[in-house]
Amino acid sequence: MPAMASIVVLKADGVTNITYDAIAASPGDAGAAEWRQDTGAAAGLPVGLRARFSMWSKWNGPRTARQVKLVFSLPYAVQNSTTTLYSATDTFRGETFMTLPQAIPAATLNEGVAQFLVLCNSTLIKTSTQSGYSPT
Repeated sequence: MPAMASIVVLKADGVTNITYDAIAASPGDAGAAEWRQDTGAAAGLPVGLRARFSMWSKWNGPRTARQVKLVFSLPYAVQNSTTTLYSATDTFRGETFMTLPQAIPAATLNEGVAQFLVLCNSTLIKTSTQSGYSPT
């Protein structure tokens, strides 16, 4: 099993790094590993209004496959110019669920996971998702 660590990714500008700090490693099967964007967050931004990323993994019922769930949330936090307090007016949420059958060879599963995640990061899928419409 991989060791818990912070994750550094590029922001939408394709140049600037953003760090998701390791908050909690998974306590075991079906427990979430948690990351939060603390490094570089606006001064005074409450922890509950920072971007979060979580990962769960567990066996399916008959224990023939591992199931992996990824969840990302990014609150739209605004600061009141009078009180200087932050509040969230809405939240972007992204979620995916994968099933990895154990009867499939590891090399094939590794290839499938890699291709799926790279496809999700492709320009066409990113821009289509950002617009809220599938390619036509």
